[in-house]
Amino acid sequence: MPAPWALDPALSPVWRAARSRLERNGLEPVGTITVDCPDRSVRHAVSGLLGRPVLRDRVRIDLELLDAVARERAGTAGVVALVEAVGGPLRDRVAERSAAAAARQAPYAALRSWLADHPAVAAQPWVEPWLAGVRRSGLLARVTDPQDAGRVLVQAAAVAAGLLGEGDPVPTGRNVLAARVAGDAHALDDGTVLGALVLRALAAAVGEEAPRTAAARRALWERHGVRPDAVSGTCLTLGLRPAARSALAHRLALAADDGDPVHLTAWDLARADVAVPGGTRVLVCENPRVLEAVAERRGGAVPVVCTSGMPGLVTSDVLRQLRTGGAHLDYHGDFDWPGVAIANRLVVSAGCRPWRMSAEDYQAAVRADGPALLGAPVAPEWDPALGEAMRRTGRAVHEEAVLDTLLDHLW
Repeated sequence: MPAPWALDPALSPVWRAARSRLERNGLEPVGTITVDCPDRSVRHAVSGLLGRPVLRDRVRIDLELLDAVARERAGTAGVVALVEAVGGPLRDRVAERSAAAAARQAPYAALRSWLADHPAVAAQPWVEPWLAGVRRSGLLARVTDPQDAGRVLVQAAAVAAGLLGEGDPVPTGRNVLAARVAGDAHALDDGTVLGALVLRALAAAVGEEAPRTAAARRALWERHGVRPDAVSGTCLTLGLRPAARSALAHRLALAADDGDPVHLTAWDLARADVAVPGGTRVLVCENPRVLEAVAERRGGAVPVVCTSGMPGLVTSDVLRQLRTGGAHLDYHGDFDWPGVAIANRLVVSAGCRPWRMSAEDYQAAVRADGPALLGAPVAPEWDPALGEAMRRTGRAVHEEAVLDTLLDHLW
């Protein structure tokens, strides 16, 4: 119990001001406090406390002096003990802030420790931009336990490093991957911290922002070999007439007869092969408008597969089945740097042959007022002269701009 005089209500302003300053000071009795003395009773009580007259409505009190008074008059261990005896425990806000800062840094310290044991990952150029984005996003604040946050951050780095490794990704289900790395088949689902962290890393690896829509997230997963499910990802096709007999082959043949495009899913491909008779020429295009135009002019007479940009897993599976069956895959895409990157990938991964994508084709189509080439140049591995012409001209040519030429030269 505090001394009876310390419980005088007139001294309440002193203890309130001392409490506030001590909590800000890390419980150290240093500095001064300012106490309002609005009436005679308060001034009288403060005068008795300090041992000197208080004549004004406000008085400054040195905390070291108040600490000495507490030791001498109250018989306590000092002003901290006295203020706690009068009003309850003090909070060390300095220590709390330090602890909170340490807790915020703990996950990153855990990751740095992991990276020290995995120097090949630490050297990857995506790591630091990814971490900077994670800090800005506040994602880890959703994990209340710092140790859990560190574990999730390390898991995300490990998963991203695996998906960003060299070579074409080996397709896997997202739930299978999640169960393997986190012991929880839903740990990478939309809305999870781990899933969001991995997607941020995959986006950072190509200098992109984190995907904001479900479709963008699914496309990013599929770009790196992870299939969120078997029905949402599709491949746009036209005129495919599979050689094998199946319900899918029958459906595709009917669509080809009517000249109707068909979206194939992983569900379809798991149940039937779409390989067409060996030697069939298949147009592989980048933009859906090209497939649509073929359907308008030729119906289903010319087989077409559209990648819709960088091919996803379903498209890659369709192309793989077609190639295995002996089809000749002729690819045409945009004459811009992303289009060249897609073509390079399809040449290697799907055995596509660039079609009407030579330097001569580009020079015949490019316009001085065409769209500017943006981004870092990508060398066309099938025709170095094309890359030189594109760099020299600095203009892009999109598939839609040469649509009539493509249609005129279809087989």
